[in-house]
Amino acid sequence: MATVTTNDLIEGLRGKLGKSLVFRTMHDKTFVSHRARKPDKKKESEAQRNTRVNFKQASEWAKKILRDPEQKAYYQKRAKVLRLPNAYTAAITDYMRKPKVIKTQDRGTITYRITKPGFALNGVRVETTETTDGQPKIVTYQQNDSWRVHYTPGDGAVLPPTLIITDKALREYKFVDVPV
Repeated sequence: MATVTTNDLIEGLRGKLGKSLVFRTMHDKTFVSHRARKPDKKKESEAQRNTRVNFKQASEWAKKILRDPEQKAYYQKRAKVLRLPNAYTAAITDYMRKPKVIKTQDRGTITYRITKPGFALNGVRVETTETTDGQPKIVTYQQNDSWRVHYTPGDGAVLPPTLIITDKALREYKFVDVPV
């Protein structure tokens, strides 16, 4: 990218000239570069396509959610805390970020701590497969922006519980614990 410093004719130009030159002005300097190429759809992988679709959905969701003043205020606060440029970027970050589950075990009780770093979750639901011999004890509660699930299996425990985590975009994530 070339920098134009002393040419009065070109200084301050912005936009496209012809089919290939693009002028940009940043910090009172004018830059000249080639026009960006569009990605070749035939050459992109399935993972790239999925990422583009996911980012498009995130962008649409962020635009929709930020029309609500309360949501916009929430994401402005999150942007400030996370040192992001604006509420829109914070909303997209929230959409793209997946929840994290940390499992600990103490004397027969399994504790799951569910968080989405930097953001709040909408809810956590627990599903279990138990026989009628013994009922499991499940305690779920929210503490600030994280959730905790205390699970004590009953006498007839067949499989560990499945956690269904819902984020602010109302997308559900299933966390299936592996048997010990």
